[in-house]
Amino acid sequence: MPRRRFHELPAERRDQLLESAAKEFAQHGYDGASLNHILAAAGVSKGAAYYYFDDKADLFATVARHAVEHVIDHVSIDFAKLDATSFWPKIRELYATLEVHTREQPWLLGITKAMWTLSKDARGNQILAPLWEWARGWLRELVERGREVGVIRSDLPTELVIELFLAIDAVLDRHTLGAIEQGQPVDLTTLVDAVLDMARRGLAPPETKP
Repeated sequence: MPRRRFHELPAERRDQLLESAAKEFAQHGYDGASLNHILAAAGVSKGAAYYYFDDKADLFATVARHAVEHVIDHVSIDFAKLDATSFWPKIRELYATLEVHTREQPWLLGITKAMWTLSKDARGNQILAPLWEWARGWLRELVERGREVGVIRSDLPTELVIELFLAIDAVLDRHTLGAIEQGQPVDLTTLVDAVLDMARRGLAPPETKP
């Protein structure tokens, strides 16, 4: 967790530091990101950085939580209220929110990807392990609710279904980020609709497949 001094920074300085870190992590992933590059971009000395964070893992965990919560906070998902009719539309709403923020801040998509692709060693870090479990737990709860309401097949292990969700998301992120970096137009709405439709059909219980 960031130290108290970080929370005492002016909001503009906090956002500048978090955004600089997010861009670096988005481009290079956790393992490849340079703390020195992040601090230089944010205008913070290395010595001063340790007033705010313990290390790179602490900074990454703070940035990742900030990014994910920023999206989730705009889409209230009460798992208990999801039913067969609202399950996939609510996921689409979550993606729609991410689309809006991605157009304004492409790094947001990248930091999400960096979190899901943490190496095995990074996932074992005492700071990053809780973040990893928190994110996986959110997905696990979503999958289990989907099964309860009959929209996700139950003949596959839960962890495998989670991996399928992540694989679909990773391919979509990689394609979108690549297009953005090359200056190519991206019709995110059409793309996401098609990918989610594919996921919905693939994960539907066999007896309900169209």
